[in-house]
Amino acid sequence: MVKHRTSVRSTKHRVCVRRRTIGGATKVSVLRNVSHPPVTVDVTPVTTTSSLDEHSEAEPSSSCMSETAYTKAKKKELRAWDSLKEDMLRVSYESSAPSTNICALCKEHAEYRCLECSSTNMFCETCITKTHRNSLHLPEKWNKTLYVTSPLELALRLPGEHCSHAVYARDMKIFVNTGQLCSFSVTLCTCEPETCTLLRYGIWPATPERPQTAFSIALLELFHYLSMECQVSVEGFCNMLRWKNNLSLSEVNMLYRALVGESISQFRHHHFRCRSLSGLCPSFDDGTTCPVCPKSNGNLIVTMDANFGLVRKRSSGSSLVEPLHGNRMFVREEDVQEYLSSHPDGSKPNEDCSNFKAGNLLRSQKNQQKLDVTGVFGVSCRHEIPLVFLNMTQGERLAYPMYIIKELLTRNQGKNLNLHVIYDIACVLSSHMHKKAEAMQQGVSLAVPAFHVFGHKLQCQVLYSTRRLKGFGLTDGEGMERLWSFLRRFARITKEMSPSHRLDLLTEALLYYGRRKTADIEVQLHHRWEKAEKVANLAKEELAAVLKEAPASVSEHTVQRWMETENEVARLTVLKTKIADSVPKWKRVYVTTLIELQQLKSCDHDSAVADEKKWTGNCCQIV
Repeated sequence: MVKHRTSVRSTKHRVCVRRRTIGGATKVSVLRNVSHPPVTVDVTPVTTTSSLDEHSEAEPSSSCMSETAYTKAKKKELRAWDSLKEDMLRVSYESSAPSTNICALCKEHAEYRCLECSSTNMFCETCITKTHRNSLHLPEKWNKTLYVTSPLELALRLPGEHCSHAVYARDMKIFVNTGQLCSFSVTLCTCEPETCTLLRYGIWPATPERPQTAFSIALLELFHYLSMECQVSVEGFCNMLRWKNNLSLSEVNMLYRALVGESISQFRHHHFRCRSLSGLCPSFDDGTTCPVCPKSNGNLIVTMDANFGLVRKRSSGSSLVEPLHGNRMFVREEDVQEYLSSHPDGSKPNEDCSNFKAGNLLRSQKNQQKLDVTGVFGVSCRHEIPLVFLNMTQGERLAYPMYIIKELLTRNQGKNLNLHVIYDIACVLSSHMHKKAEAMQQGVSLAVPAFHVFGHKLQCQVLYSTRRLKGFGLTDGEGMERLWSFLRRFARITKEMSPSHRLDLLTEALLYYGRRKTADIEVQLHHRWEKAEKVANLAKEELAAVLKEAPASVSEHTVQRWMETENEVARLTVLKTKIADSVPKWKRVYVTTLIELQQLKSCDHDSAVADEKKWTGNCCQIV
């Protein structure tokens, strides 16, 4: 312990303070104009070992101080789980045996249970038979050692009003709600097709005539939503059921063969018609119309783009029938091919703006030999609801967006709608429309997405940015990129499918995506409105600050005039570039060569001879 000795001596006009430490020099301090009586004080600082220990115990360590509230809550939760693990395992073991032997309904002796009905109730044989009439549940029986599959007959019976018809029974293999394969005795009637009777039981047949295998509709609905949300293939779904229910290899093969055929495609289409009610009234919304976009007298903002990941192999076969969804999302390929043949592309996008590959006819020719479809071109509204799509077979030609625009104008004809189109190479498309389809350009405005525009030249950023054009608002134009991120995950499934099945699955995926977007669209609109208000207020404040701090007198009218001048300069720059590009390349090379030849002739003859000798000498050295 270190001790200090401090003495204070006071005189009339000053105080002298001497401080001595063991092993150290004496320090003297003088305080003037102070009148205090002399005093001597022993000062012992609180720096002992025991005091340091107490101080360290009182304050939390640095590691404890660095813990956040989330870390503390997480550790508390983990400790709670650790304390419950053994108890939960014990309860799971105890639940493997019946907790009671009294029937939950008639209070008689019970030895049956149904996990889909209740995990604790027990039933007698009479009650389990009554409660599970025409049910796809699988009761289990306790054999004093473990639960085994119930030996009771699984049957599906028609109601009493069918007794006057020719009723017959048939044994069928049915995959129930849990994915297990069971044998059922199914009663059918000649008054209606067998598939309709099976549908009344809540099962879907694997074949349209004399089906031997069927599926629970709940099981197929599970597969449908797993395939839409998680892109689960038929093979993956079958393997999942195999390991979940310990199915044999033959049962898995039976399930796969039944699902990979027409049955699942027909079920998807049937499920869509039931949900959308399109079979009751054709005027009902089938998911292809945005509920928010104006239907007349307004601005219809859409965004277009191509996806080269959604291909189809030529070796995947052909289709005998048209897609079940028809032209609900994808237009007829015959119409597209006819339009392509009558509208050849004359633009060269790679030379027009920043070497963008969009619109390049040669982009996908390297891999075209093995592909029947090289990609998908589509359009969605500003709220990301899918509208129109088509298959690409010749790269991303400019004729594809031209056809989409033509299709949109045809569908909205007579509705007084101004079409605002956002496309990655709107600058090139605008030039192409001026050359090939001047009449179509009336009522159509083109812009480049907010993210892609920074890859364009400066004049394109000025003329085609959504932030600089009227009528586009705060729409970023990147909605198709977000849609592709969802749809691209189906590529590994659709590339091996037949044309009709592929279009049906992609249509289902697009309808599902649109359904997701419309489910909470009121929340999205509210957020966008709040964002628009914040951006508008911030822009006004920043503009006012700039005008106030300007060294000269500047008004909003002056800023508007500057913007108009900037747009005019950008247009003139683009026009000069087009005029220069309009001269054929061979003419420019020819004129340049003539100028160089004239310069050579005007040179001094001696210098030309000297250069020739020097050139000849260099050639000899090389030889």
